[in-house]
Amino acid sequence: MSRFFYDTAIFVYALGREHPLRAPCREILARAMRGELRGEASVDLLQELANQRVRRTGDRATAAAAARDAGALCTLHDLTAGDARRAIELFESYPLDARDAVFAAVALNRGAPTILSPDRAFDAVETLDRVDPADAERVKSLAA
Repeated sequence: MSRFFYDTAIFVYALGREHPLRAPCREILARAMRGELRGEASVDLLQELANQRVRRTGDRATAAAAARDAGALCTLHDLTAGDARRAIELFESYPLDARDAVFAAVALNRGAPTILSPDRAFDAVETLDRVDPADAERVKSLAA
């Protein structure tokens, strides 16, 4: 399997309302549950997902369950001081929001410069390869 990092958006679209990315993101998570994909993530993905879900649904228990379930599908990486420093550099240099800069920094610092995300802002980072969840062939290549 190819190493890649998840962006929180994969889980958000899979769990959210009807959207063109909902079905592709659900398929990605189904493949992860079958063991066909094993992505990695910053531990920050869990708090970001829990916060998004509780804001959307008002249900803390369901939001916490979503974060736990997401964590079970990923190899999680703790955030280090080096990750935070690199995230600030990425934030300063590219059109990433602060959370996305953290995800990019953790991926790059762990030697896995591929991120599965619909967010085109990641495309600006030359050393990061973004795979769009709607691109079935590219997603399939992550399992190879």
